Amino acid sequence: MTSSKAILAGAALIAISLFVVDGIRPAAAQKLSTGPFQLMHHSNTVANAGVFRLDTTSGEISYCYITGNSDLTCTRTVK
Repeated sequence: MTSSKAILAGAALIAISLFVVDGIRPAAAQKLSTGPFQLMHHSNTVANAGVFRLDTTSGEISYCYITGNSDLTCTRTVK
């Protein structure tokens, strides 16, 4: 193989790899409809383990925690 053919083959290989890489989508989380809520952990180490539940559409907040019976309990929502 002559050097000009090697350079041409290398350039073709690079061009093909660029087209292939451009067509591959990066890994991303699935876009699911998760609803209007966000959960935020609190920093109080002596309180029950729980989260604040924020409704991003209305601004209402409630506190959710797990009781001794392994039941999920949430307080009334407040603005």
